[in-house]
Amino acid sequence: MKNITKLLFALCTVIILTACAQKNLVEQGTPLNKEKIDNIVEGSTTEAQILSLFGEPTSKKVINSNEAQWTYKYTKKSSTSHPLIGETQYDIIEGTLDVLITKGTVIWFNYDENRKQKKW
Repeated sequence: MKNITKLLFALCTVIILTACAQKNLVEQGTPLNKEKIDNIVEGSTTEAQILSLFGEPTSKKVINSNEAQWTYKYTKKSSTSHPLIGETQYDIIEGTLDVLITKGTVIWFNYDENRKQKKW
């Protein structure tokens, strides 16, 4: 009888701990979305407009006295973890926006986005 009680107690403890899922959200960098990126017009959008849309870039690379490349990076990870079995699912979005600016005006830009998912 004692063994059955111990077994039931252990089983209930495992079930309770497994049911305690924890959701996590981590964001790094400047949020990038299609609506903001659609506002960029090559040959028309200014450096000041880019700053107002996205803020300071993650990195700036000076190409010459008239040209610079600005890079914005964004990562968003949402996941669910369980105390006993670890991470059971995640959704990761990684975005990179590169902007080439000549004499204060955007002459080229490129946006890449990668999504990774795991569910089980």
